[in-house]
Amino acid sequence: MPNVIHDSDIFRNISNAAQVSEVIHALYASCLLIGGDKLSYHSETMFEGVASAHSNVFAMGFPKEWTEFYLAGGGKAFDPVPEIVMQAGRVMTWREALCQLTLTDGERDWFKRAEQHGLLNGLGFPLWGPKSQNAFVAIGFPGNDVDVRPEVIRAEHMLLHAGHVKIVELSAGQPESAILSQREREVLTWIAKGKSNTDIATILSISPETVATYKRRIYAKLECHDRIGAVVKALKLRLISL
Repeated sequence: MPNVIHDSDIFRNISNAAQVSEVIHALYASCLLIGGDKLSYHSETMFEGVASAHSNVFAMGFPKEWTEFYLAGGGKAFDPVPEIVMQAGRVMTWREALCQLTLTDGERDWFKRAEQHGLLNGLGFPLWGPKSQNAFVAIGFPGNDVDVRPEVIRAEHMLLHAGHVKIVELSAGQPESAILSQREREVLTWIAKGKSNTDIATILSISPETVATYKRRIYAKLECHDRIGAVVKALKLRLISL
């Protein structure tokens, strides 16, 4: 069981981050410090909630098959935990959140999938930002053992909130006039679903080099430097949907 969270370096990394991906990696580092091994950041679409089709999820440490199911296979739409935690407005375990409602058929199927991948319990954190730009973070633990002291959870919540505010800051001032071509939108949509250049090339029947060219154009138009920043901005501008 972790006794203390040594987070000064992580706060510094968040403060100095120039890209959204740097913040996500800092948040994952904080997850590891409290004994976790899995983290997902769910950005909320304004007034639509963290489970909206327009929201996006960045996951680290989860099984590859689960991540593909969650992001590209429709699993996100049936995950009840984020909305329950956001509505409660406090940190909860996943099990506590699931006890708050009677599951629908789709949610039961989602839960069975989660069980198959060993995802039975963890922590859910609600994060608040300006102009309803809120987010949810899930942290999973080896063996589903959520053995974290309350004061460590509070410290982690503060750090996650700092990271979220930084992500909102980095996503602000996006180019309102950005226009992506249909093909650029297709490429970025598959990027948002976690596909590699090679995967996207196969799906769209183009070369990986062409995919790389489209990515450079997308980054230039959206004035960002990495795929996470591009996806966040495109979702906020409704240039793509998931």
